[in-house]
Amino acid sequence: METKSPSLYPEMEDKLLALMDEFHLLNPARDRWQVLIQSFSETSLRQIDSAAPELPLVQLVSGSATSGEVRAGAAEVATYAEGLGPSHSDVDAGVIEGAHQSCLAVHPYTVNDVDDTVRLIEIGVDGMFTNFPDKLNDVLGDRAVHGKRAAVLAKRAHDVCVA
Repeated sequence: METKSPSLYPEMEDKLLALMDEFHLLNPARDRWQVLIQSFSETSLRQIDSAAPELPLVQLVSGSATSGEVRAGAAEVATYAEGLGPSHSDVDAGVIEGAHQSCLAVHPYTVNDVDDTVRLIEIGVDGMFTNFPDKLNDVLGDRAVHGKRAAVLAKRAHDVCVA
């Protein structure tokens, strides 16, 4: 889920949490990372973190940010989020290393090209936002973790890192 333009929609975060509760998504998000909340708005993510610190949050990063800027901001992002979401074209091994040093997962957006998918997997992203999950599954082949297991493994890895 993404909070889009939260400055235009007062109390969006409270409404999102209420809807997640109504549709029984809080526990799957909290316990198994089956729901990620993403936003370009640090303020929005901090509001959610304040109300529900156990939920997995991904700070989206503007496509104009350099690899160095993304790495430099990772430690601060880790104070309220569990992941970074840079534009797929901005992800390199340094971004992944910097994020992982801060116990952040890396989930680039919007990865729709097979060549980009292959490159990102090869350099070690933890997940990706795509409009074509079938293409991602084709690229992963036998390495794909089916069902809900991938989210559970991601949460465990994060928990071990921050422990």
